[in-house]
Amino acid sequence: MDYRKVQEPILPLLAAAEKVLARKIGSPVGLISELGRCTPVAKGKKIRAAFFFLLARLNGAHDEGLPALGAAIEMLHLSSLVHDDIVDHSTRRRGERTPNHHFGDTLSVLWGDFLFITSIRMLTRDGHRDAVDMLAEASRQMIEGQILEYENNFNYRLGTRTYYDIIRKKTASLFSGIAALAAGLPGADARRVPGFRRFGQDFGMIFQISDDLLDIFSERSGKGRFQDLKEGKVTLPYILLIKGGALPLIRACERSGPEPLLERCRSLDVQGRSLAVIDRYHRRCRAFLRSFPPSPCRDSLESLLEFIRYREY
Repeated sequence: MDYRKVQEPILPLLAAAEKVLARKIGSPVGLISELGRCTPVAKGKKIRAAFFFLLARLNGAHDEGLPALGAAIEMLHLSSLVHDDIVDHSTRRRGERTPNHHFGDTLSVLWGDFLFITSIRMLTRDGHRDAVDMLAEASRQMIEGQILEYENNFNYRLGTRTYYDIIRKKTASLFSGIAALAAGLPGADARRVPGFRRFGQDFGMIFQISDDLLDIFSERSGKGRFQDLKEGKVTLPYILLIKGGALPLIRACERSGPEPLLERCRSLDVQGRSLAVIDRYHRRCRAFLRSFPPSPCRDSLESLLEFIRYREY
């Protein structure tokens, strides 16, 4: 799946959002500019902004004001990445050195806070009260999810119910809020807000489970295999491995290397069983999109669904 084709109907909006993002991220404080240069502002897939723009267009929203909203969403996401890298002690993200590698944790915490406050300030100055409420509530849930995940680090008795609660909060909450925001914009059909919100949540669940699979099976993710395992994150693939009796292999992975655990993943069909869970959410997402008439934006959203389901990076 070529992600660039997903972006085609909204390329002007994405370009405008990147300009807003580059402008707003600046500061007369020289060290902040240095931090900005070590943050992938111009890189990345901008999936959250693309998701927002496509849904807004799908629901008939006007283009006016969309780039600023998309930039604020991406800035909030950037702030969460900076904070995640500090919590996880990560020195690389997708192959690139992280701000905490270059500047340490103290400055990186302040940098993440700066990005978060700037995203909120952009919206309050433009009078986007609903967007502020959405970002604030999504941020609260994302933090709850991160704390719940931290509380369960190295908890090899973690059940699927708690795992789903973690990813629903830390990842799906933002996609759900973005979708609800797109449904409530001027010119859009606000009666669709509940359906959009559920679609965003299902999309976010697919996104995170797919991301958890990358940790084990991808050679293009930009990070080493079993990084989640090293950090103590017990994800769906590891829950399936543990249920299959692979806990001794998990505990011995750092000493014995990845091959024995990879072989057990194959014999237990961990990837296929995880994709079967993804497919439950995927079917609901497809049904939601098919409730709209054919359009380039609907086609792109369907392609985006396929991209996140099968992605390798």
